[in-house]
Amino acid sequence: MMTQQGHWGDLAAGNVAAYKAQVDNAIAYLLSTATTTTVSTRNDGANICPGGGSCTGVYWYGAGETTYTTGLIAPAIAEYATRFGGGAGAVATTTGPLAGMTWGQIAQGITNTFSAGQSSAINGNRDGGWRYFPGTGDSDSSTTQWAVISLIYNQTLGATTPQTVKDHLAVWLANAQAADGSACYQPGVGPCDQADTGGLLVALNFLGKGSSDPAVQKALNYLNNHWQEGQLGWNGNFGQPYAMWAEYKGLELTVGLGNNTAITNLLPGNCGNDRGADCNWWQDYNQWLVANQAGDGSFPGYYYWGNPLATSLVLPILSGTEIPQQTPEPGSLALLLAALAGSAAFARRRA
Repeated sequence: MMTQQGHWGDLAAGNVAAYKAQVDNAIAYLLSTATTTTVSTRNDGANICPGGGSCTGVYWYGAGETTYTTGLIAPAIAEYATRFGGGAGAVATTTGPLAGMTWGQIAQGITNTFSAGQSSAINGNRDGGWRYFPGTGDSDSSTTQWAVISLIYNQTLGATTPQTVKDHLAVWLANAQAADGSACYQPGVGPCDQADTGGLLVALNFLGKGSSDPAVQKALNYLNNHWQEGQLGWNGNFGQPYAMWAEYKGLELTVGLGNNTAITNLLPGNCGNDRGADCNWWQDYNQWLVANQAGDGSFPGYYYWGNPLATSLVLPILSGTEIPQQTPEPGSLALLLAALAGSAAFARRRA
């Protein structure tokens, strides 16, 4: 685990404390602006609370785009709790709507909200996904990835995702994937593009699907075939920051940063002619980003995903951000097996 000094070791000691104070203030602000609710069942009557009954839900309203907002906040909460907040069992705050809750309870509350707000079979082919606000009965692939990202990061703090949520998510993913391997915005409704396909890979990994899974293979093949595309509005790859970040997350989780076999249709020039045969998909991204960075430090986007949002989406690519791998539920045989194989798996991802 990276320490505070590991993040800011190049700063003077006084600046380390100052930077840490700013991070503390930002997290305190997020905790103070959360909303709590009581949930119990999904709209099909399936109880989603650990142990049954009712349970606390946690979310951030975000001007009505709760799934996006909470999906962006949940990773920040999990990372802070693990690195600086004392871990899952420590009390996160003594004031505001989350007063007295531990980091683990907050993570479980976020998972509870998304679990209760998932669309179900009564919503037809929207079954298993999420929309801008959980519980609307509608779904789309772009929004669904942010619910899944939340569930992934919440698990790092011990939160459990009900099996029924995973089962219905699998239905959504199967319905949303087109014959060419791409993921569509909604089943049978385009666009079917790189951004949604990256999100599909993230969700498949969350369900425990590895690179040999047929749906994963189809998605990887689609991304490889369309890798060289530029920014095409909502679609495309290079120069479309939302798509690049979505593809990065899916590829990092599925094949790792050092893989040079999943994506072979790279941009001409071997990553700027400085890598030769060692050029791979991540280095291809890095080379393009460095070559296209503006003089003021920003990165290109387009009218919707413009700066500074565009820059915030591609910076994690350059930094080699690692998304948490799918975590077995506590007490399972899979958890024991994962623990035994953990060091080898980590080495493979970084190879």
